[in-house]
Amino acid sequence: MGQLRKDILRRHSMAAAGMLLFTVLYVVGYGIVYQADTPFLVYFAAFLYFSCHAGVAYVIWSGRTKEMSDPSLTLPVMALVILFMSVMILAGPALRGIILLGLLNIMPFGVFRLSGKGFLGVSLFAIACYALVIFLTHYRNSDELLPGLEALTGFALTTSLLVYAFIGREFAMLRAAYRDKNLELRRAMARIEELAVTDELTGLNNRRYLLKTLEKQRALAVRQDIPFVVAFIDIDFFKQVNDDYGHRIGDQVLAELAHLLRVSVREVDLAARYGGEEFVLLLSGLNMEAAEGVLERIRASVECQRFSEAELHQTISIGVAQYHPDEATDEVLGRADRMLYEAKHSGRNRVCLEKRSYAPSSDQESSS
Repeated sequence: MGQLRKDILRRHSMAAAGMLLFTVLYVVGYGIVYQADTPFLVYFAAFLYFSCHAGVAYVIWSGRTKEMSDPSLTLPVMALVILFMSVMILAGPALRGIILLGLLNIMPFGVFRLSGKGFLGVSLFAIACYALVIFLTHYRNSDELLPGLEALTGFALTTSLLVYAFIGREFAMLRAAYRDKNLELRRAMARIEELAVTDELTGLNNRRYLLKTLEKQRALAVRQDIPFVVAFIDIDFFKQVNDDYGHRIGDQVLAELAHLLRVSVREVDLAARYGGEEFVLLLSGLNMEAAEGVLERIRASVECQRFSEAELHQTISIGVAQYHPDEATDEVLGRADRMLYEAKHSGRNRVCLEKRSYAPSSDQESSS
């Protein structure tokens, strides 16, 4: 059970306990004032009220209200309380002072959920129910009530309930402001977390996120024997691009290459910017032979594409290593980096796999 439902059920339990206390006080007071047993109507109304309250608590406990705008069902519960208290006043008008105190005490229950309009609606409903009870009591026995006193009592009740409605409106505004600030804070935190693991220029995950993911992938490989391959990618002669065309064009090349890498791998894989013009691909569940085909397609795609507004012809060098059991992640990264170094010194624009190198065919080289 979630914490929210626990809090809601705790508030409902407190409200039910409070109503039980006022019911006991009413039964005792009725016997003292009227020297008679409490009318059956009060017991019947109490049975209905507490049964309904238990039903509401069960519905909340079952989770059926969690998608509602008011999962605590505050409005119907407060309406039940008002109706129950109205029956108690009707059965024992002399005890209405106790009941009115109880009525005022249940109003704070709405602070947790009711809007300003909801508070006003509950207050007007309570005033209308009290007025109806007083009218029925006067109609039944006109000598039982003093009109002047009832007018003052009704005015005091109306004023108190309207003050509660005003206070409830202020609480509703505070809740709304708190909710908006909380939402704004969550969005800011989500953005901070995103920025912490995302390279701003390319939109790929950064080196920090790559290293964390590598550790998770390593743990998965240890537990389930799932292979993975790490590929270091470097843009050939990228410094010359910055020197000849400026860093703005260089940034465009980086961003466009990052997009090509992102769309060239699966969702289970990871493309990350390692730093500068270096990128890393983490290919999950692949061995060297399968990774070779993927990386060669990426190399060929880069060779065919024209980058930035300057329509530059770029190539990449790729060094590849497969994870070996029981080795640390920095070891497999180091081996892939050494393969990248070998690809660079073997002529660039090639995929260099650990223990064997792959370069484009002579036809491909001549056509480029």
